[in-house]
Amino acid sequence: MELTYTAIEGGSKRYYYALAALAAVALAGLVGFSISYVEGHRVFGSSNVIPWGLPIVVAIYLIGLSAGSLILSSLTYVFGQERYKPIARMAVFLAIVLIFGAMIAIAVDLGRPEKAWRLFMFFYLNNMTSMFALNGILYGGYFVISLVYLGSILANKAKLIKPIGILAVCWAALVHMGTGAIFGFIATREIFYSPIKPLEFLSAAMVSGLALLILAVFFTLKVTGRSISNEIIFSLRRLLTILIIFLVILVLVDKLTHLYSPNRDATVFLLTGRYSPLFWVGQVGLGYIVPLIILLNPKTNKNIRWIMIAAASVVIGIFFERLALVIPGLAYPLQYYPGDIQGVWGQTGSFPIMPAEVILSVGMFAFLGVLYFLGLKFMDLLPSSTESKPAHGSAEVEPAPGGQGVD
Repeated sequence: MELTYTAIEGGSKRYYYALAALAAVALAGLVGFSISYVEGHRVFGSSNVIPWGLPIVVAIYLIGLSAGSLILSSLTYVFGQERYKPIARMAVFLAIVLIFGAMIAIAVDLGRPEKAWRLFMFFYLNNMTSMFALNGILYGGYFVISLVYLGSILANKAKLIKPIGILAVCWAALVHMGTGAIFGFIATREIFYSPIKPLEFLSAAMVSGLALLILAVFFTLKVTGRSISNEIIFSLRRLLTILIIFLVILVLVDKLTHLYSPNRDATVFLLTGRYSPLFWVGQVGLGYIVPLIILLNPKTNKNIRWIMIAAASVVIGIFFERLALVIPGLAYPLQYYPGDIQGVWGQTGSFPIMPAEVILSVGMFAFLGVLYFLGLKFMDLLPSSTESKPAHGSAEVEPAPGGQGVD
């Protein structure tokens, strides 16, 4: 039976309170950006030694979340897995919101976002042999293709959905592999340089995108008074487990390769230096160990609350994975010639946490929350509250008390 999709009413006090709270945080982020626009990047933790800070970390993190979420939408529209159809529209819309946020983060990091148009002056103002220029094509094309993809879905253009979906999924894979190539092809940065970095980035995108989708599906359907079969959550849980294990293997190979003599100093710094907690506690602990303990334990992997905890741990852990790549990778000094380098360029860099940068970054996430809430109100993204209920006898996630939630 064909599903009927609806928008939420969005007329309850809870909806407006949530929207107002997110808008307030987003406004604070705008204030943080205004300060940085006037004062320059000196109000950030970045410096000449560590030129990339939280906006770049947020950008590559959101790109991964977006690519992973869109690729997962292909389970329905490309591979015909009908059981995921109730959540497929949400996955595509979430991908668009996230890539838009990533483009905002990149523009903010430029310092003068009004000049962002220069990034799209291909073959004129850009060096097209640079991975940065090539990724401009990938990001811009991805955003447009994703909009067309969602438009064809909302318009029920059956003949267009699958071919555009295939193009969107392939482009999404290229987008995040291209982002990984920005780092992996930098031979002078020992932590970055790796031929498997594009594949590692894509794997991390799939993991984080799936984890975020699990959280978004569960809480969105729950608070809007809709039900969802537990089997969908359990199926996504099994896929998440496999993807995490694959990502762990790639990261292990990458780190063991970098520990091989003679170029091991930067990796030793990552694993044992001042920023090592980002890797061991954030990336490995929250991103890999905690979720796998939950997802592989028969006592917890059939409990919805524990699955949500595992998914949240993954989302946080992959953010630390991006942070552990950018900050330590830039903090370790470049070796331009054999021997010790004297002065600031031979010293390990530091990255202080600055209020303006943190407020700006949190504000960007809140702004994406505003866009997501508005999308639920004005677009037919969710299955109707009656048709979303599973067949008799199947397990389901209970809707919010009263059946209305923020609707």
